Amino acid sequence: MINYLKSTKDLLISKILLLVTTNVETRFLKLPYYNVNIIKKVKLSQIRYFLPTKYIYSQKYFIWQGNWSKKKLSINEYRKYNLNYNSVFQIFKNKINFKRSDEYKMKLNDLKKKGVTARGFKDIKDLDHFFYNLLELHNKMKKNGYQSQKLIKKNLNDEIGVFIGPNGEIIKAQDKYGGTHRFALAKILKLKEVYINIRAVDQNFLKKYIYKNMSLKNNELLLIKNISSFFNKYKKSF
Repeated sequence: MINYLKSTKDLLISKILLLVTTNVETRFLKLPYYNVNIIKKVKLSQIRYFLPTKYIYSQKYFIWQGNWSKKKLSINEYRKYNLNYNSVFQIFKNKINFKRSDEYKMKLNDLKKKGVTARGFKDIKDLDHFFYNLLELHNKMKKNGYQSQKLIKKNLNDEIGVFIGPNGEIIKAQDKYGGTHRFALAKILKLKEVYINIRAVDQNFLKKYIYKNMSLKNNELLLIKNISSFFNKYKKSF
């Protein structure tokens, strides 16, 4: 009930802004991120950065302001910051048994202390099943490449969650935005293309590439459509 009220409040704020703002740049600032669903295929090589969780600008809104993107780090440093990502490399690159991986040990510790993991595993059988599924996913991706979650009718929030920087940079979320295990497998398997879920964009990116083709008469649907179209035709290697 509380989450429903919060969502209703966010939507109301967004609608009020659409009515009272006098310029396009502030019109969509309170657009809730959960109103947006942009899934795009991109080259894996275009994901060159990630953003540490502590620098996330907002977990509510789709358009971000400020200098958050300056806190991005090279994707080459990602293994040091994300235990799950590193564990995939331990299992498939270093060839260790999954029960010796850092992620397995952490989740096993959660089971012993709390009786449940963050993913909802309630016993070792659940935990082992997750990692057996990861082994199966590796084999499927090796054979078929990276398939969109939409194509295989899975949870779209499990696509690789990213933010778009002021110059169009694709910035992987450190955690909590989906797709970390598949991203790691794509790296290990040296796949060429993956699917991303755009969870937020920088306001300056919109000013530079999107807003110039919009007016106050336009709505959120056109904004989302224009952002999606941008990634269909924008060929620059970020």
